[in-house]
Amino acid sequence: MSLPKNIKYAVFDLDGTLFDSMWLWKQIDYDYLSKRGIQVPSDYMKCINHLSVMDTALYSIERFNLKDSPEDLIAEWLDMAKEAYCNKILLKPYVTEYLEKLKKDGVSMSVATSLSLELAIPALERNGILKYFDSVVNSEQVKRGKGFPDIYLKAISHTNFKPQDCVVFEDILKGVTGAKAGEFFVVGVYDEESAQDHNAIKNIADMFINSLKDLLI
Repeated sequence: MSLPKNIKYAVFDLDGTLFDSMWLWKQIDYDYLSKRGIQVPSDYMKCINHLSVMDTALYSIERFNLKDSPEDLIAEWLDMAKEAYCNKILLKPYVTEYLEKLKKDGVSMSVATSLSLELAIPALERNGILKYFDSVVNSEQVKRGKGFPDIYLKAISHTNFKPQDCVVFEDILKGVTGAKAGEFFVVGVYDEESAQDHNAIKNIADMFINSLKDLLI
């Protein structure tokens, strides 16, 4: 399995695509809602996983009638996540090997994430892969979240490439949908936390992989 020969640039999501980290956000959701006497709804992760941090805070405050300010809620999440991203979060299998392959093939790369850069940059650096990326952009830098192509267009805005020359790697349905709307070649990436959407992802994405190992064969 391989990418089309015209691909010159790759844009990667982080959580669930490069990082094995979606489990952490489930735990954070459970902890901060439980502290307020609220049970985590079954659809909560699906509702927020494409949103920016600020939009997630605003959504959570409205949905659960929280008294927290968005800024206080974000600060609480960052405190809960910081130690894990700085010290614990690991790469998914074959990430480094595949990034090295793309580099050798002359394909440049960026990151497009909903994650705060305060968490993303240290985790990328600690795992030894920050060096592969021209830029790291997040949802706070664009007007619309990952259900739209904005963040992926932002990730290639410093290049002369058209979306049709670029590939986006995403594990969530909203990300796949948004990238496809921007006319990118889209690779859906398996992650257990988005298993309920895998059939929909496969129907929209140009390619679906269980692991980056599939593209090393």
